[in-house]
Amino acid sequence: MLNKLGSVGQKIAKFFDKHVVVPITKLVLKITNGFDKSSHKLEGFLAKQSTLLFLSLFLAVILFIVVDQKILTLTTSSAKVFKNQKAEVLYNEERFVISGIPETFDITLIGSKADLYIAEQSSGHKVKLDLNNIKEPGTYKIDVEYDNNGLPSIEYSVNPSQVTVVVYAKETKNQTLSYNVINQDHLDNTLEISNVELNLDQVVISGADFQLEKVATVQALIDVDNLTKLEAGTQTLTSLPLRAYDKEGNVVDVEINKKENVTAKVTLTSSSREVSLNFVPKNDVPFGNAISSYSFSQERITVYGSTEALNQLEQTGIDIEVDVSKLTSNYEAEIEIPKPVGVKKMSINKVTVKIEVTQSSNPITMTLKVDALNTPNGFMAGAASADDAEVLVDVTGAYNIIHALKDTEVQAYVDLSGYTEEGEYSVPVQIRPNSANAHLATFVPKKSTVKIVLKKKD
Repeated sequence: MLNKLGSVGQKIAKFFDKHVVVPITKLVLKITNGFDKSSHKLEGFLAKQSTLLFLSLFLAVILFIVVDQKILTLTTSSAKVFKNQKAEVLYNEERFVISGIPETFDITLIGSKADLYIAEQSSGHKVKLDLNNIKEPGTYKIDVEYDNNGLPSIEYSVNPSQVTVVVYAKETKNQTLSYNVINQDHLDNTLEISNVELNLDQVVISGADFQLEKVATVQALIDVDNLTKLEAGTQTLTSLPLRAYDKEGNVVDVEINKKENVTAKVTLTSSSREVSLNFVPKNDVPFGNAISSYSFSQERITVYGSTEALNQLEQTGIDIEVDVSKLTSNYEAEIEIPKPVGVKKMSINKVTVKIEVTQSSNPITMTLKVDALNTPNGFMAGAASADDAEVLVDVTGAYNIIHALKDTEVQAYVDLSGYTEEGEYSVPVQIRPNSANAHLATFVPKKSTVKIVLKKKD
């Protein structure tokens, strides 16, 4: 700054020396040359250095006044545009809600470069809309005001210079507070948020009627990234941000008032279960061959995920399908374990399966009772005759497998989904193996359909 001022001083000194001192000196010499030789007294006075300095100083002061008061304009005006300036809106916030005000304004300043420089270095350019005189809801045209930072010599214009605002009466409404967990995918696969407790169950929302009608829910946002520890246990998050949403999930611009900061107790749990692996042959073994046994390198694995999914898998296990359509001899391979829905992580992702293949034994015949599944509501189903109540099934496979089977390991059934009227129907018979050994055998019913009578309940 000092360097800049020194440079300006030097320029001013050169200016006065060139345009004031030298011309005055020349003028004095011309005047003295016009007097006769007897005027030695006046010539001596004007020739003194102090006289010349006083005259120069006097003229410099006169020149300064002329320039400062803009009696003589020595420099041209410049313009500066300040874009995207925020406006300060003054109104009764307790009674009204305002809409129609642009997010930003553009300000154009016109003046000398020095004044523009001062304006640019100032703390801000304050655009103001004063609505304090408005006493009732309605539509109003408001002039935009600008604070020129104490520089009256600067001319300005604001775009837009006038705005049309709509003033609504502010209403309030109680709203149930819920929560939404964000960034859940940042949790370790072994963890899940099992419980959240908010310290408030209601908040008050304020705004215009049409805004309040849009609000479907107000949620406290729980960010996983704000948890101090990603491990099982309970943590408390404070000063949660709140958002109001419409039914489509869009944010609604309303005020959300609360009697205290919203906090949440977040409980992380590591839900896991040890579940079995089920061998499920896909397609049929080539004719004349049968699977006599199989084994996995690991019969049970640990899975992590939602409690609901783990409870189900604890009962059913995880099915692993193996294509056996080309097996004519013993087989060993590493296969991928499918990840069930709701499971986040498994202790292993692959397992080795060993299958022993032998010659198929002579078939045996099993007599199975036919069950009716998915009977429509309000109806009851029964076999049309005693012959339709059961079915003979040919069973083929390895000798040790089929001769060890029990009736409870196999189910014969008919599916009544889609039947909605009373009557007698021929329904296809289906066979379902219910055990690991039953999956290694092949079942062929001797009749493909049975007759079922469907009646409405009394």
